[in-house]
Amino acid sequence: MSIGARWRPWPAIRLDVAVASLFLVLCTSPPIFAAETIERPSKWIGRVAASDAVFGWPGSGFTLRFEGTSLSITLVDAGQNSLEIELDGVPQRLDLQAGQHRYQLADGLQQGAHVVRATRRTEGWIGDTLFVSAETDGSFLPAEASAEEMVAIGDSITAGYGVEGVGPGCKFTPGTENQYLTYAAVAARSLGMELTTLAVSGIGLSRARKGTKTMLDVIDNGTLSRSGAPGLPDERVSAVVINLGTNDFSDGKNPSDFGGEYAKLLSRLRYQFPKAYLYAALGPMMPQKDFDTAENAIKAAVQTSVAKGESRLRYLNLRVKPKDFGCNWHPSRSTQAAMADLLEQAIKADRGRHG
Repeated sequence: MSIGARWRPWPAIRLDVAVASLFLVLCTSPPIFAAETIERPSKWIGRVAASDAVFGWPGSGFTLRFEGTSLSITLVDAGQNSLEIELDGVPQRLDLQAGQHRYQLADGLQQGAHVVRATRRTEGWIGDTLFVSAETDGSFLPAEASAEEMVAIGDSITAGYGVEGVGPGCKFTPGTENQYLTYAAVAARSLGMELTTLAVSGIGLSRARKGTKTMLDVIDNGTLSRSGAPGLPDERVSAVVINLGTNDFSDGKNPSDFGGEYAKLLSRLRYQFPKAYLYAALGPMMPQKDFDTAENAIKAAVQTSVAKGESRLRYLNLRVKPKDFGCNWHPSRSTQAAMADLLEQAIKADRGRHG
């Protein structure tokens, strides 16, 4: 039974990959000719609750590297999440069904080594996804070493809320969300960087909204709903982009504690990512007056950190002029792409400056 996988207009599709990709189906029978089965992937992608084999942050998921002609996976999900499946670099959408199901990701491939990347299009509040197993008719291979890494921290803009909807009037559904099309994901792919996205729609940093968790409350979680321990210093991460403030300053708000909370976040990130360049970004939503207030607060936090000796930190304006909108006035695919260009240019410039 087809689960609604659909093609997008991606160029230069190899015939063997295109044919194999047609097998993104929900399987109702036991796996056939499974030469090897594993209960953990070759590599996790992004922030996950690895001990429980659960992933929930947008853009999180796993890599499977295998030698063979077929591949299937078994997952448990609540039934509203979708994944971006990249088979040898060719992306396709996979909608998950409620409960435990096996999904045939490839069949009839040419014999040889292949790589599948599976990442969540959807964010954490929609529910976690459990990795149960993967099966191939050949054998699984060790994952290749990671390249440079990027971390993106933000709200609905960074999660990809409504990016595939035709806005601004369309209502959000999980089907309109796609982290794969966000500015951070597009820039990371262009730069050859692995990405971890920590984003929650509606989140901010100010504690003025009583009873609402802030990014500092959840940033260490394995998934949005599963607590985690603060990460140890990670020198593999070379860029961190923070796009927070939209929910703190919208509708004329100007929370007095924002600057202090932002400073706490910068301090935590500098400890955890000692070699990374930090980009304190903002945009593209909010009326000009609210944007100016938020921008001034973020710039002040940046200037304070720089005055204390921080040398790899700068403000990044991502307020591009939209040509169109996603759902509820959120950035469309074209706006996200324009933001990605700005982020990529900044990272390239700072790579050259700092080597």
